[in-house]
Amino acid sequence: MPSMPLNQPSTAETVEERFRRLEIRWKEETGHLSSHSAIVNHPAFREIIGLGEAVVPLMLRDLEARPGLWVWALPEVTGTNPVTTGESGKIGRMREAWVRWGREQGYLP
Repeated sequence: MPSMPLNQPSTAETVEERFRRLEIRWKEETGHLSSHSAIVNHPAFREIIGLGEAVVPLMLRDLEARPGLWVWALPEVTGTNPVTTGESGKIGRMREAWVRWGREQGYLP
């Protein structure tokens, strides 16, 4: 049986590559929408959620750099939500809560 050469580059997608590919699709297809439900129920968003804990550092790094809608994904992925009632619905404040949480949990420096 022939074997694969050891120096052959892998064609398998890394978690980050898959995450970024899905993120691009999700943003392209939902960027014009105002419906929270339509945005979070988009198939690419659901697939990102399905990637699980491996994407938490990626989402948190993105949020550290700029506000974004990962604040809606993180509660589903992590099973927690550091956002207080007063911060809910305010993307900038939600971002701050998640970045703080990410540092406390060791996901961010």
